[in-house]
Amino acid sequence: FISGDLSEELFRDDCVFVDPTNSVASLSRYRNALRILFDPNQSAVRLIEPLTIDEKNRIISGRIRSWGVLQLPWNPRISSYETKIVYSIDDDGLVYSQNQEWSIPASEALSETFTPAMLNPPFSNLERPDDEPPEVTELFEIINGHRPDSYPQDTRLRASELIDKIVSRQYTWHREDLPGKWALSYLQPGPDGGGIDRRIPFPDLWFNKNFQIFTRDSVLNIGELLGPGLEVRVGGSLEELDKSLSTPKRFRANINSGKICAGQSKTGCIPLPISGEGLFDGVYLGQRLRIGQNLNGGG
Repeated sequence: FISGDLSEELFRDDCVFVDPTNSVASLSRYRNALRILFDPNQSAVRLIEPLTIDEKNRIISGRIRSWGVLQLPWNPRISSYETKIVYSIDDDGLVYSQNQEWSIPASEALSETFTPAMLNPPFSNLERPDDEPPEVTELFEIINGHRPDSYPQDTRLRASELIDKIVSRQYTWHREDLPGKWALSYLQPGPDGGGIDRRIPFPDLWFNKNFQIFTRDSVLNIGELLGPGLEVRVGGSLEELDKSLSTPKRFRANINSGKICAGQSKTGCIPLPISGEGLFDGVYLGQRLRIGQNLNGGG
């Protein structure tokens, strides 16, 4: 699905490959298309359900999760999505049809294809740590490279299930993993439907990204207004309200600065009169995934 390296002896030469955007009735054409479509160094496929075999109807089916970067001049990134794939087998034991059903609409896939790299959602290339729990790995692969509002309903339900499972296990809080830049990739609404806790309103355009930068004693919230060229920065000191390493772990952010910054260098900034107090619980912290609960009405 990424490299085009298919086992020729398993497919008929005139095998039909069907997905929601295309249909190709040629093994060689399908392989050649895959070879030039995805960047194999930045793309991946995972089998997320064991293959099932229906001997009576001569069908093999399974589910995979895919994500990656297309080899186009503007380097568009395709967010992770799931595929139900069905292989139909002929009397000679060869695959004569490969049919794909995606968890995302074809229109969304086409939209991402034409999105330039600077507007791609955040994506992490961090390798899986050896001690990362399997449910954390699955959640990371689901949300990595996604925007908070870009999930189909079944994927959102699975992500919420995994979050509840992770939170219930009350993993140890690894304080040393907090410093760094974290991107918002998934959001469960708060009790009253609240989302991101913002001190000032600004347009929530589809291509804007949101980040938090932590040190051991400070936090900086970054919200894009018009992509990376214009953003709001709100920050202040960070205080642990308990010194234990158990979760949930409560923090207080004392917000004392705000500004709007323009340009790639972010040197042209206009101060904003922002101050206040924010409370949040840290409910999971690993090397590449953090889950927090906003206690100011957000998610």
